[in-house]
Amino acid sequence: MIKTMQDLKRINNGSINSISNYFNKENKKFFNDISYKLLTHKITKNKYLVTHTFKFSDMFDGIKKDSYVIKSISENGMINSDSLEFETLKQVKQFLKGV
Repeated sequence: MIKTMQDLKRINNGSINSISNYFNKENKKFFNDISYKLLTHKITKNKYLVTHTFKFSDMFDGIKKDSYVIKSISENGMINSDSLEFETLKQVKQFLKGV
């Protein structure tokens, strides 16, 4: 069971039983990730990885626009590939409240 961001990083970043190298420096730079947060849905209690990142589509016109991408986390710490995108952290928190 994942309880903290450190738990998630340990499982997904080069430990003996690592699932992937999701949080390595190369991935963060390649995907233009700014920061990561682990938040919990208020009703379902499911964990979500919230990635504050720059959008790929805006990299080519020179104007960087940030966004928030959330991905659900399984009980064993696997980061699911399905994602939702939001423009603000406030929208993410509203979603996680179940509103």
